[in-house]
Amino acid sequence: MLGVVVWCDAAAAGAVIWCDDHAQLAYFKARDGRTGTAISLHAGDLVQFSIREKSGVRFARDLRILAKGVLPRLPEALHAAAAAQLVPVRTAPRLRSVG
Repeated sequence: MLGVVVWCDAAAAGAVIWCDDHAQLAYFKARDGRTGTAISLHAGDLVQFSIREKSGVRFARDLRILAKGVLPRLPEALHAAAAAQLVPVRTAPRLRSVG
């Protein structure tokens, strides 16, 4: 499967990937416990991987970076698109106490 990294955390060595099938996001843990190696990921990187599903959550495995920085502004674009669709909550008027 192909995907684009939309969020990553170097300290936690993890990432969230938007998958090309437009289904659920996939989660990736960069450190491989068997080899101790780490993959350096950044938002916007194009990656190829296989999926393992556990308890309804998708996990990316065997990840390979195909191209770095293909969509570096994807996280901001997704945030802006989501914000544009939010409906403002109308605040109820304050009631005055009678007394």
